[in-house]
Amino acid sequence: MDELPKIVTGIGKAELHRVLVRGYDLNEELVGKITFTDMTSLMLRGRLPTPNEARMLDALLVILVEHGMVSNVVAGRLIFHSAPEAIQGAVAASLLAAGSVHLGSSEWSAKMLVEALPRDSQKDPDTTAAAVVDRYGEMKQRIPGIGHRTHAEGDPRAQRLFQIARETGVYGRYCELIQRISLVAEEKRGRRLPVNVTGAIAAIALDLGLSWQITKAFALIGRTLGVMAHIAEEIENPMAENIDACIKANLVYEPDGRK
Repeated sequence: MDELPKIVTGIGKAELHRVLVRGYDLNEELVGKITFTDMTSLMLRGRLPTPNEARMLDALLVILVEHGMVSNVVAGRLIFHSAPEAIQGAVAASLLAAGSVHLGSSEWSAKMLVEALPRDSQKDPDTTAAAVVDRYGEMKQRIPGIGHRTHAEGDPRAQRLFQIARETGVYGRYCELIQRISLVAEEKRGRRLPVNVTGAIAAIALDLGLSWQITKAFALIGRTLGVMAHIAEEIENPMAENIDACIKANLVYEPDGRK
């Protein structure tokens, strides 16, 4: 019989009297000694952050916690209203709404940036930005990471993140590239298309060394806290019943309405 392959992880291990995380003793070296932001760096990047990196990561974790009564938190409230015994279902429903339209576009923006400018590439940023804009124009697709319905004149969250990135020395080639893509797109399409918050997160996360696939982590971690707050409010001040009532009151049934 062939020997079974080993399953190797460098993340963590639970033993009889201790838990190891990335080589650290959880109780003795981490709990009460590091912040959740530090822990995020340790888990996602395999090392504790420098003070500047910690400030930048903290900003990324905070920036998407709340954005009003948007679709994903409404989904969470409605699911909690239907199944209050399973709060995790409401949180899961909210996180499942993080997609290409709302909240989750950071990964697609990051993928676009890495494909346009691989980490070891010496391409000219201006030429690269123009090529990205032309390619999305030919495909007739929106460029992920730029433009915003609510913040049409500029996403203040993106502006703040870029400011912190500059102050902490994190601002690098990917932050610069997405800014140039925004400028080229505005010039070619004749309207404002500022970098939005998920575009800023994508570029900053790449400049921090994260892979493009993991950049959505900041949206998911932050919005988990946000939806928990909405559920906490739903417990104290139920609104889902009113949402249900509004839907029923304004619902018009027409057998051929789908046409």
